[in-house]
Amino acid sequence: MPTILRAASLQPVKLTLPWLPLGTFSYAFVAKKMGFWEQRGLDVTIDRGFGSGKVCVPVDQGQYEFGILDLAVMMNCAARSLSLTAIAGIWPKCPIGIFSLKEYGITKPSDLEGERVAFNVSSGDFQLWPAFVKATGIDDKKVTKVTMDPGALIKVLVEKQVKAEGNFYGSIAPSLWANGLEINSIFYEDYGIKAFSNVLAASEATVKDKPELCQAFVDGMMDGLKYVYLNPEKSVQLHMESVKEFQGGNAMNEKVVEYGQAVSTALGLVPSVKANGLGYMDPALIQATMDTVKNYMGVENLPPADKLFTNAFVGSVKVDDAQWSAIEARSEKYMPRKA
Repeated sequence: MPTILRAASLQPVKLTLPWLPLGTFSYAFVAKKMGFWEQRGLDVTIDRGFGSGKVCVPVDQGQYEFGILDLAVMMNCAARSLSLTAIAGIWPKCPIGIFSLKEYGITKPSDLEGERVAFNVSSGDFQLWPAFVKATGIDDKKVTKVTMDPGALIKVLVEKQVKAEGNFYGSIAPSLWANGLEINSIFYEDYGIKAFSNVLAASEATVKDKPELCQAFVDGMMDGLKYVYLNPEKSVQLHMESVKEFQGGNAMNEKVVEYGQAVSTALGLVPSVKANGLGYMDPALIQATMDTVKNYMGVENLPPADKLFTNAFVGSVKVDDAQWSAIEARSEKYMPRKA
């Protein structure tokens, strides 16, 4: 590992998350706190986001060198002439769905008819809602969609102003679990909407003109991801120390981070990543995501796959068989699937 460089010689780099600095993104804060980027000459600033849809433009325009966002949303943006390329995968399992408090008994798509369902229009769950409607055959006109700022989503569900909401499992489940609430989950993926979820993206110009920067950034982030996988308890503390909103000794905040990390880890464990290294994106799943975007969202003019993703920067950070088995055993309970 290269020695840490002096601060004056570090290259400033900006990363935007797709959402709040929750435990689902601990790998980024761990990468920074542990010096994995600094060791590679990078001084990384991490900013919160406001939904995947609002990550595309600032990354395309160079306000951020890198952004984390949902791949289907990125593809939708690319079809609108934004030049974005996924350079590392994070969640090959798709956590997008409709979530409700367990007491309502909403367990299948048709249960949503006649109910108020909350969405943030910039989020992947709303942008893929037409796909969900088409795949399930529910009557969209019978679902009252209430759109709002992302910060209000969990609040309106807890306060029972709506019966359900679109969201990412890793965003909603940890907060509700920390409050002692149980949820029902209807995952889009369980109804045939196959899609790679969160990826690390950069502009096409950054990928082309600054490959060394991309390599250094990806390597540092994947080191952070591996550290979280192998050291969940320590990673919770590193995250708490890094994010001022979570400081102050609040036990509930610590549980939110802990649960978020666990969900994020569960979303990353697939055979292709075990075989090829952290960050690897299975070309077949990329194609399935493209098909979802085309067939269900009606998106045209998608760039070819080799413009939308590359595995050129991943593969150097791996987890061995014994480590992988231990991670899987610890994470299994955090990713429920349809019975």
